[in-house]
Amino acid sequence: MGIFDAFKGAFSNASYSAPPEGVKASARHILVKSEGEVSAVLNELESGAAFREVAGKYSTCPSGKQGGSLGSFGPGTMVKAFDNVIFNPESCLGEVLGPVQTEFGYHLIVIDKRTGV
Repeated sequence: MGIFDAFKGAFSNASYSAPPEGVKASARHILVKSEGEVSAVLNELESGAAFREVAGKYSTCPSGKQGGSLGSFGPGTMVKAFDNVIFNPESCLGEVLGPVQTEFGYHLIVIDKRTGV
């Protein structure tokens, strides 16, 4: 093996591919200030209203304008109580979870995707 073979191996995609995707999630939420509002939101969702519409109507978070979408994020991006639900392997994807109380209010959360957990 010559010096050029070493350089060729150093720059091959097989040896130096991107690392595997880490722990991440994408989720939506509806943030309200009171437990009474939580009940109203849950009633609408249980009656068949779309999460996106209910988020736009009730959520006090700016994400409500995007149907509650928080995009993709890793652990430590959100407050601890929120992360505990999102990154718990026992939390079911696609289901409304909560309410989760934080310093911002009460969150109803839907986890759309989660990797690395």
